[in-house]
Amino acid sequence: MESKQIMKGLVIRSPWIDHILAGKKTWEMRTRATSIRGRIALIKAGSGLIHGTAELVECLPPLDLEQLRATQAFHAIPVSGIEDAFANRWTTPWVLRDVRCLAHPIPYRHPSGAVTWVDLPTFQEEHGRADSMSPVSIKEAPLAQQARAVGDRMRAQDMAEGPWVDIRLTEGNLRNNHFYLRTAESLLPSDCIGGPNKSELGKAIRVTFEPGPSIECDVAGDKMILRARAQVRDFFERSGSRAGDTVRFMRVGEREFLVRRAGAV
Repeated sequence: MESKQIMKGLVIRSPWIDHILAGKKTWEMRTRATSIRGRIALIKAGSGLIHGTAELVECLPPLDLEQLRATQAFHAIPVSGIEDAFANRWTTPWVLRDVRCLAHPIPYRHPSGAVTWVDLPTFQEEHGRADSMSPVSIKEAPLAQQARAVGDRMRAQDMAEGPWVDIRLTEGNLRNNHFYLRTAESLLPSDCIGGPNKSELGKAIRVTFEPGPSIECDVAGDKMILRARAQVRDFFERSGSRAGDTVRFMRVGEREFLVRRAGAV
């Protein structure tokens, strides 16, 4: 006999879960993506209670600061808190649809050490019958449709431009003419990463700076930075980069990359 699939519960703090349940928020912002999809339970952090369910339908690419500001209607982060959210990397939207509030929150047993996800073996889909829940999904339909349209545009842009990571600049980066590529390592061909000095060069990649020239260089593997520091300095000067700004490092070909300030066109 086939066993029933165990529903997972997502632990969400207030006031974010309250906004979701009220139909005021369709993007739950997280620091990384998740592969989980389907119907999930919504757990209010610290309450020991399941307050509703929703469909987790997809994850969008991480937002840059301008995108985070432009999509405030979907993630509900107050305008005054958007820069802090960006600095702390709460930039990956987990897209929720068909949110349903339980008429009466259901207690569950919270396992020790669980932070984000909880397995709920005794919580079955029938707990989410329409007759036991308020139809929040009807109230939130216009917002959900807008969020879907924005998500479609973001995915189309991401596919057209290629995979990328955003890298926040520090005073040390500007002073030493580099930015760290540790978070972009998965985009790089492994043979382009060389040793700490020019006697151990990796195989060159082509990097185009906007604004600036196109160059060929490798990555210094000890620091995970582009070895062409003079060109990086030139890019910083041309673009007017400052500490706290974000650089987008984008793969546009098998061994071709684009560097520009995030949000630039």
